[in-house]
Parts: sequence; C-alpha cells; structure tokens
Amino acid sequence: MTDRMPDIQLIFNGQYFPRYRYKRRETADLLDEAASLERIDNIPDAALERFRVRYADATITKDDIFDYVYGVLHAPDYRARFAGNFAKELARVPFAPDFRAFADAGKALAGLHLGYETGPEYPLAVEGAGEAARLFDTSYMKWADKQEKSALKVNARLTLSGIPAEAHRYEVNGRTPLGWFIDRYRDYVKDGIRNDANAWFADEAAFIAAVKRVVHLSVETVRIVEALPKALEEVAD
Repeated sequence: MTDRMPDIQLIFNGQYFPRYRYKRRETADLLDEAASLERIDNIPDAALERFRVRYADATITKDDIFDYVYGVLHAPDYRARFAGNFAKELARVPFAPDFRAFADAGKALAGLHLGYETGPEYPLAVEGAGEAARLFDTSYMKWADKQEKSALKVNARLTLSGIPAEAHRYEVNGRTPLGWFIDRYRDYVKDGIRNDANAWFADEAAFIAAVKRVVHLSVETVRIVEALPKALEEVAD
C-alpha cells in the first residue's frame, strides 16, 4: 500500500492497482499540470452495482470496495488456497461471506501500513540507551537469540527487548518488517560506500522509536489479519 506514485521497480517489477488513474486532457493547460489531467475511477459503476446487489447493501461505496480488496488480499484462507496461482496470474477477488468485515479490516490495514513511520510505538524495554546520543553504531545489530528473537542487540551497549512473537508472523515480500529494518539499517561498507543509520535518523532516540513503530505495525497487522473471518465460501464435497 502506498500513497505516492510508485517506481515500477518498488517490488521487483510489481503490478499496481491504484484507486484512480489519470490521462491527459485533449486541451492541456500549460500553466497548470494538474488541470491538464483527467482523473478516472478504476472501480467502474458496473462493479459497484454488482457488489451492492450481491450484498443487498446500497450503502456500499467504491472506496469500500477498494478497502475490501486490500482486506481480502490479507485473508489467510484465500492466500493459502491460491498461493500457487499468485505466481502465475492476477489475483481474482472473491465475494467473501462478510463484506463489511473485510472492508473495515482493509481500511484499518491501509491506515496502519501508510502511517507506520509516525504511528504508535510498541512498548519495548530499552537497555543501555545513550544520553542524547547523536552518533550510534548499528554494525553489530543482530538478534540476541536467533530462535526466540525477542531481543534486538543494536550494539554492545544498546538492546531492545520484549519483542512479541506476533512481530515475526507478518511478512512483506518474504521477510518480516523487522527483518527488512535490520538488513537496511545495519552499518556496513560495500564497494567503498558506507550504509550508516546515522544518515537517516537524527539521533539514537529516533532510531529506537522507529524500531518500536515497526514492531507496532507488525503486531497490529497480525491482530487484524488473524481476526478476519473466512474469505472463501465452504464448498461441499
């Protein structure tokens, strides 16, 4: 989920399904680029009508359908049933028994995934934080216990503990958000270029807050997803 125009390489030549698309008007405004673009709804009226008829609910909106699709794409039974298909063809969206459950979940997940950089922080225990440390070392960053993964040793001084098991049950493109975080913010030098977390965070406190937010994102996503009802109708033998 993104609220910015994505680069096509964002997720290995991924495909995107935006809420709207834009095309240039025949009469362009040379002074106003935005005015030269016509916004086109990617959810056609026919789809809206089909959802309203299917669920006998005239209050369903196109935004609800967009949220519903995002919710269904997280449904464990749907992902398990069609895991083999997803690598070969576009996902086909089913009519789940409970439309509102998935629309509400999708909206909550979208807000969570878009706002994680400024969202709530999970209450991790912080051991050894420096006093207003401006520069900090992440070259040592690793799990204190590779099996349990409940504590993250940032360096010889700083450890963040109390990471719940739920934080490791959510994956994005084959890796947990914490896994991606550790990989991207570990201090290392490759081909003479240094990857230094200090270039991205104002100080150690900001780095710690970012870890806490990633944990919150993961835990909340798992909570929402695991509370979802079945997305697929039971098929009798």
